[in-house]
Formats: sequence, structure tokens, C-alpha cells
Amino acid sequence: MAIPAAGEEAGRAFYRGVVGFMETDKPPALVAQGGVWFRLDDIELHLGVQADFTPAEKAHPGFEWDDLEDLARRLRAAGCTVDWDDRFEGRRRFYTADPFGNRLEFIAPPDQDDAAGDRLDS
Repeated sequence: MAIPAAGEEAGRAFYRGVVGFMETDKPPALVAQGGVWFRLDDIELHLGVQADFTPAEKAHPGFEWDDLEDLARRLRAAGCTVDWDDRFEGRRRFYTADPFGNRLEFIAPPDQDDAAGDRLDS
């Protein structure tokens, strides 16, 4: 995902500090390009510096996430907007944005019961 120049610290604060990813080393040949890489279980996320950065407001990554309610609470506590979307029948999900305005989707695994009525909307 693209980030603006000098966005690495804000990326770390959000993706590591709020969402819960672990930072991982970039290959030495790529370090000079800036950016930061993260990993969590089998998810790997690369943030790359883009000089003419524009946030991705429509196209977005979707992350399967076991505990949506906990993540939604952490995001709200950090000042992020959490927009639940019930249009995907049988799957709970919400959208949020990173500090740069990039759209992110978090979705419950398909084997979790549809407990949309149990989620915390506020």
C-alpha cells in the first residue's frame, strides 16, 4: 500500500500500535526506498513511499480477522471511524481508514456465526 513520504512512523503507530501487526525487516536492497513492512500470522503488508501519494479510497485490502469487535474498539479508541457493512450476507465486516486515508476492510472468517446483531456499533 502506498504512503506519503515520511509516513513510516504514522504507519508504525497505526499498523503496529493499534491494529497489532509486527514489524518485519525489509530486504537490505529495499531499505533505502523507505516504507515499512509488517506481518501477522499469514498476512504480510508492505507500505511503500509514493512521491505523488493519493490515498486508495475505493480499492483496498481485505483482512480476515477473528475478533472484529476487539479491533473495532481499539480503532475507535485511537480516533478512527469504523463503518460496519451488512451487505455481505453471512459475513460480518467493517471498513476503516489508515492515517493516510487508505481504505481497509476487516472481515470475520466464514466459519464464524453471523453475529451482526451482537456487534458494538457505537
